[in-house]
Amino acid sequence: KAIGFDYGGIIAGPTSEEFNRRMCDFLGVDMDTYHEVYFQFNHLMNSGQISRSELWRMVLDTLGKGERYDAFIEFQTRLDGHKVHLDILQLVDTLRKNGYKAGLLSNNTIKTAKYIRSTDLVNHFDVCVMSSEIGISKPDPKIFEYFFSKLGIPPHEAIFIDDNEKSLSTAAGVGYHPILFESYDDLIRKLTSLDVRVD
Repeated sequence: KAIGFDYGGIIAGPTSEEFNRRMCDFLGVDMDTYHEVYFQFNHLMNSGQISRSELWRMVLDTLGKGERYDAFIEFQTRLDGHKVHLDILQLVDTLRKNGYKAGLLSNNTIKTAKYIRSTDLVNHFDVCVMSSEIGISKPDPKIFEYFFSKLGIPPHEAIFIDDNEKSLSTAAGVGYHPILFESYDDLIRKLTSLDVRVD
């Protein structure tokens, strides 16, 4: 009855895997080391306790790459994390036309949440929940419970799509159907296998 979407990597910008690979290549660190350090601080940004720039300062300092901060931020800005994937947005509109509710649930900063809410993007969804605005972030079950309650749908009647496995790690406990996003075509196949009408 409802399909939830992550923002980064699905609605807009590169997927988490692609983004992280580019970060590692730029910094010259392996993915395991990067993930270990990144996830020490990421939850602080997602809950609104620190800004995105403070997050990256902490990550780079911990990795011993603090002197590359300015170049790193410049590199990031060229990735265009807000370029909307129109095929996915069209899918959202089609799902709603077919009678499903659609929601956006994103781990993001206050600044990015304000940006998203200032665009037409929010008009494509029934509900938009941003982690920094409520102080809880994925994969905490509480944010999913809040999200589905806002949609008015019990979790077992909902699907949530994310490009990050960690964000989906509490799906079994919450009760929703998780879909790991890998590509548009793969998403269509996965939705169809769950008897979701996609055209």
